[in-house]
Amino acid sequence: MTLTSLITASEGFPALERLAMSATQELVMSFRILDPRTKLHCPEHLDQGMTTWADLLTEVARKGVRIRLILADFDPVFAEPLHRLAWRSATGFAQSVKGDVQILCAPHGQLAGPVWRWIMRTRIGEKLKDLNSRDPAELTPIQRTLIKGPVLLRPVTLHQKFAVADGTRCIIGGLDVNDRRWDDFSHDQPPDETWHDVSMQVDDADYAAALRLHFCETWNRALDCGTPAMLGEADRMDVTHRPQPPADLRLLRTVSEPRRGPVQLAPKPIATEHERAMIQLMGEARHFVYIETQFLRHRPLVDAMVRAAKRAPELQLIIVLPPAADRVLFDSDVGWDARAAHALQTEAANRLAHAFGDRLAMISPAQPVPAKDGEAEVLKSGPIYIHSKVCVVDDRVGMVGSANLNGRSMRWDTEASVMFRRPDAAKEIRERLAKKWLGPTIAGASTTQARTWRQAALSNAAKDPQDREGFALPYPMASGRKFARSVPVLPADMF
Repeated sequence: MTLTSLITASEGFPALERLAMSATQELVMSFRILDPRTKLHCPEHLDQGMTTWADLLTEVARKGVRIRLILADFDPVFAEPLHRLAWRSATGFAQSVKGDVQILCAPHGQLAGPVWRWIMRTRIGEKLKDLNSRDPAELTPIQRTLIKGPVLLRPVTLHQKFAVADGTRCIIGGLDVNDRRWDDFSHDQPPDETWHDVSMQVDDADYAAALRLHFCETWNRALDCGTPAMLGEADRMDVTHRPQPPADLRLLRTVSEPRRGPVQLAPKPIATEHERAMIQLMGEARHFVYIETQFLRHRPLVDAMVRAAKRAPELQLIIVLPPAADRVLFDSDVGWDARAAHALQTEAANRLAHAFGDRLAMISPAQPVPAKDGEAEVLKSGPIYIHSKVCVVDDRVGMVGSANLNGRSMRWDTEASVMFRRPDAAKEIRERLAKKWLGPTIAGASTTQARTWRQAALSNAAKDPQDREGFALPYPMASGRKFARSVPVLPADMF
């Protein structure tokens, strides 16, 4: 059994391509975004004349491999760009990949109750007016149906990202697959094209089999919600075999099922393994916790961290996260929902700062070059967008997957991660990430101490961008407080 950390798309994309091409019998994939137009990066595939993921899966299918692909669908009204991308991607694969291939563009079955549709009626009306003004040929089949009514709002989605080849090898993590996500360790692209992410390649047959079972259950739930196949009629998948991965290598899931009612918005959680595991890990932590997350908003997890700070007076907490959500940084979104979400994160940051004091380092990496006019910037530098979901505790246990530290990932959306109690693997990924963010400043300093990270970030903050070492900068607490606006009537888990 081997675990291989894959940091940024420059490592993750080629590994995923090779995993897919290595399949001889079956390839199952579940992704939030997997665009068939995404460019390939493996030289051996380019040498064979393949240039895109559509070409790659066409070749995999041509070899007689059975392919089952789930692409997450999104709300067609309020998440229209993602909804249209999902249908365009599913259609693109369906048109090009021939053989034993079945593709689902799968929504989560949860629907917002009529009370919520009434509350949102003004915004719904604006969206419908826009859709009605367009050429029907530009709309998806779902959108052409909903403009005739009634409008069904889908507040939950499938957020997981993984692939399993032959039920024995897999890659799991947070990385979506399109050209927007391509980046490498230099992060020298324009800020809105930077993308830091982490995946893990797991070459363990028992774990891969358990992940495949989770795929099968996700597939069957999608069919239960009435999801049509893009190619013919989809078959249900067998879930009678229940493989058990080794005790030191766990599959973590978040799974929920639809819940109906006039005031219902949230689904019914049926597997909250990420939340339970994270709370347990905070209870175990003695020396340090290292976290990378896109969002830090879930109050029960913050409660667990605060308890850990009181229980273990030497415990260090290092958190790497973006200064704000990508839609705020790059799309200038100042809507009430964006500000409500940031209010939860600001509350979390304040509570952790009070509990840990100088044992806390919150880091928002940025490019060591000045941001250009009109670009997103943090302390005069373009932000490096953190999309990874990583946790390492005491170099004993690690976690990599798709779940952020927010209510959606803990209780609503479908998520999958690997948790490994393998000290060598936990230490390896943490040290690789520390070296990436801190650069030369780590020489002779302990990267498990918050002080090392905080001093590196403050030192960089005092310098002009071109004079900084590494990527570390302080998380901008003050600007976050100004932007945040609480909306108590909305459930925190939706953010």
